[in-house]
Amino acid sequence: MDTGGIEFLSQIQEGQLYKYTNVVKGWQHRWFIVDPREGTLSYFLSENDTKQQPRGFIFLESAVVSPSDEDSNTFSVNSWNGECYKLRAVDARARQDWVNRLRAAAEYHSQKNVQKFSRTNYVYDFCPSGVKRSLANARQYLSQAENNFIDMARIIEKLPSQGPRLRNTDPDLLIIKATSQSMMCALENCYKILQHSSIEQPIIRTYSFLNSKQSSSTTHSKRKAHTTST
Repeated sequence: MDTGGIEFLSQIQEGQLYKYTNVVKGWQHRWFIVDPREGTLSYFLSENDTKQQPRGFIFLESAVVSPSDEDSNTFSVNSWNGECYKLRAVDARARQDWVNRLRAAAEYHSQKNVQKFSRTNYVYDFCPSGVKRSLANARQYLSQAENNFIDMARIIEKLPSQGPRLRNTDPDLLIIKATSQSMMCALENCYKILQHSSIEQPIIRTYSFLNSKQSSSTTHSKRKAHTTST
């Protein structure tokens, strides 16, 4: 796919989208930025927060961007490690624009890495398969915990507001609900830290490995050339 080379890489797209969250169940306004050069989709609470660290981001390499069948505005971005953003644009035209940009960035970086490392004799992935499985399992357990929290919150909300028995305004129940929500937010942040760390470290180790191999190969070639000349 011809993505326009340098021109494509310079076209950073940003704007407001709705992001579906499980912790606070529902759609929330977030400010999203697609960086084709870095191959990332990141989001912030608002446009004013873009100078700070993003609230979250995913790498677009090998990501699957899928328009939803439920309506003409919703779409999802699924990364290779199981992380998924469910998003909604203001209208169908805006959704298609976001989908096109995201797909272009995903395809560009997928092809770039294939071409970059096809010249070597080593078949590898930036992140080992064992780490991928561990991240996918962690994501699954986190999703189960989120669903349990949602079920608990619904049960509390369905309790009567008045009466001699448990009420939805009971202080102990409200504390449990608030504490559980804080815990889920903390777990989400821990998962993001784990995700970022698991991606960054294999990349560093892979580059170190390839650089050492390249240096060894260069030294061997020099020695061979010296031996031949003498």
